[in-house]
Amino acid sequence: MQHTRDLKGVVQVDGEDYEWEVRRQPQRTTGNEWQGMGLALRLKGAQREAIVMFPMVMRANGIPNFERQRINVESVRNAVASAIAAGWNPTSRGKAVVFDVDADGR
Repeated sequence: MQHTRDLKGVVQVDGEDYEWEVRRQPQRTTGNEWQGMGLALRLKGAQREAIVMFPMVMRANGIPNFERQRINVESVRNAVASAIAAGWNPTSRGKAVVFDVDADGR
């Protein structure tokens, strides 16, 4: 399992290169709600983005972990495949599409 602390990179899925970039680090929202990390995905050379929202990472004692997250590259690959399976067409035009995924990117 490969991890990185980089804020952007490239993964290969089905022979295509997809660029990913951290758009949002974990943060607190209204009330006692928490939002996890958000990654932007884009097919290299294309315009349309998919934003994948990962769940908030919690520590063993139930407190949210606000440290800068290490990116699991395999989870990014899974997130690309999940977004495509959910209907994201990276070569089309339009606004960015938002997808919620689990910690494994599915």
